Amino acid sequence: MTEAVKRENLLTVNDLKTYFPTDEGVVKAVDGISFKIDEGATLGVVGESGCGKSTVGRSILQILDKPGGVEDGEILWRTDSLDGTSMVVDVARQRPNSKTMRSIRGQDIALIFQEPMTSFSPVHTIGNQMMEMIRLHRDVSKAEAKDRSIELLQSVGIPNPAQRVDEYSFQLSGGLRQRAMIAMALSCDPKLLIADEPTTALDVTTQAQILDLLRQLQEQNGMAIMLITHNLGVIAEMADDIVVMYLGRAVESGPVDEVFHNPQHPYTRGLLRSIPSIYGSDIKRLPSITGTIPHPFNRPAGCTFSPRCPDFIEGTCDSNEPAFKSMDGTSQMVSCFLHHPPQGVEVTATEEGTSD
Repeated sequence: MTEAVKRENLLTVNDLKTYFPTDEGVVKAVDGISFKIDEGATLGVVGESGCGKSTVGRSILQILDKPGGVEDGEILWRTDSLDGTSMVVDVARQRPNSKTMRSIRGQDIALIFQEPMTSFSPVHTIGNQMMEMIRLHRDVSKAEAKDRSIELLQSVGIPNPAQRVDEYSFQLSGGLRQRAMIAMALSCDPKLLIADEPTTALDVTTQAQILDLLRQLQEQNGMAIMLITHNLGVIAEMADDIVVMYLGRAVESGPVDEVFHNPQHPYTRGLLRSIPSIYGSDIKRLPSITGTIPHPFNRPAGCTFSPRCPDFIEGTCDSNEPAFKSMDGTSQMVSCFLHHPPQGVEVTATEEGTSD
């Protein structure tokens, strides 16, 4: 994790809502989330599978699967105009196939998909796909684009890049495919890299190599990273700030050190408590969060985490929705009645609900 420095804001997301209308009803994949990403900083977005993490990343790039779309909210992207001055574009108000989005997508903001094997075309070489991306955003010849592709493959540590550029994705190992995906994402020097579970399908050694590579590239290029993962260990190692998501909403956010050492939301505490510790010799079962994430069509009333919460307050958590507010004296924000109780309601966290 990098030392805190003063940076300019690059991306601001305000109350983003991304819905998927279906025959059974509306799936509220993202239902009101806000956060910021600064230049050169790393934001970690964590939560269990099904919490809407990947949908947030795809919403920023307007590459949602149909019939999904941004229903409400702002996605404010700061970019440079032709005269060199800064301007702010609300991505949420742009059509997915508009000229503005085609310019931002790939050139300003790039995405590393979760599984590169299914993200690359199996009938085109790695080089051809990289060259297409480069020529889409840069006025260069085919030969220049190929030279740039070889240079990028070399920069991410792929051996024999001049040979690999003419190979297909199925000819590469999982680690090399992920490196090639990173190389393609960096082909136009993006200001923001969205990494969606970049190490999930890799072995532990290759995971460490990919994370080291991302750190090196971030330092060299000064780009920001939005790291989407369920792995809190990766967040602790890589991120400056964190957003904890549950059922499409942010339940806690703040600097990584503050959130990890003093988690305020029962869901965050449960996630951290379930991480294996290297300390202690006792062999015991790891604690887990009871229950599962509700079905999107069966969202609980009030606080969406209330059916699984050890600090559930009957008559409050099941009937009111807690606001996402700042914690006094800290940089953290939390959505929980333990810290922002309704008037006249006294709350006390259980022993299980307090941080270790």
